[in-house]
Amino acid sequence: MTMVHLSRYLKILVVFILIWGGMFVFNNYGCTRADGPEMQPTIPSEKSLTLDPNARSPKDLQRDDIIVYLYDVAQKGATRKVTSRVVGLPGDRVKIVKGEIFVNNEKIGSADKKSVEDYAEIMVPRDTVFAIGDNRSGSKELDSRKIGPIGSWAIVGKMR
Repeated sequence: MTMVHLSRYLKILVVFILIWGGMFVFNNYGCTRADGPEMQPTIPSEKSLTLDPNARSPKDLQRDDIIVYLYDVAQKGATRKVTSRVVGLPGDRVKIVKGEIFVNNEKIGSADKKSVEDYAEIMVPRDTVFAIGDNRSGSKELDSRKIGPIGSWAIVGKMR
């Protein structure tokens, strides 16, 4: 084997390692999968999402951002990634009356036609957000209506 052949193989190996490394970093740090139906039809189940992993603090988020956060599944010892829409930021007062969401006494969005639920008003604590899935019947067990405000420690990132 000559030096020319060795040089070519080495270049191919370096390019392969760079491509593989880039794919590894992208898949582990910038991409995730929507595990459940909580955001249907906006985001179908099992769809890959591109995330901004640096947007984990409520300071980096705005109302209507879609976030991914970790939820510990009770009695199964497993952690699940949940996708929901931010409706309340720290200091906001959030309540639901007959399916209508109110933030600081202003109605936001339209009512979920399938839902007539009420949720007592709460003030979103510091370092947390109040997040609800677009598919309210499919996300009730996993969003802020059931588990409370989502802490920044649990937020994986926001959808780009």
